[in-house]
Amino acid sequence: MTMVEFFSFLPYGKYAFYVWLAYGVSTLTIITLFVTAKRNHSKTLRFLQNKYSRS
Repeated sequence: MTMVEFFSFLPYGKYAFYVWLAYGVSTLTIITLFVTAKRNHSKTLRFLQNKYSRS
């Protein structure tokens, strides 16, 4: 298998813009959800530590 054959799927014919845009939006959405969830988790842990350390 040559490199040309290996990368021949990239253009996706005349729908390349829509396909790669969908991949990009999906990836961006997943990364955003991951970062937001991680930030909320950290914030909740800090809140609970402060709440229970005051008692």
